[in-house]
Amino acid sequence: MSAVDKLHKVYGTDDETVVWARSIGVEVLNELDSIKAAMMMFAGAESSKSSDTGSVAWNCAGSAVEAMAGTVKTAGILKDVISGSLATAISNLAKSGRP
Repeated sequence: MSAVDKLHKVYGTDDETVVWARSIGVEVLNELDSIKAAMMMFAGAESSKSSDTGSVAWNCAGSAVEAMAGTVKTAGILKDVISGSLATAISNLAKSGRP
């Protein structure tokens, strides 16, 4: 099955779950500039910044790794905040003696 066939299948459905997943995926890709630029480059779009395809690809890959590292760091911070808040709430409930 070609890429065009797969795109037609994904965009040719009215299934709510597929439409939701497709919309979220497009929004996420739109926010990740380096990945979006890499996809556009491989799809044939021309870059105005550099004519050297190899360096553009490596720059995109480097930016993607940096973005992922930042996302992982942010997720770790959020996990710590949420788990700390949850632990505090449970501790407060235990101290109050309420079920």
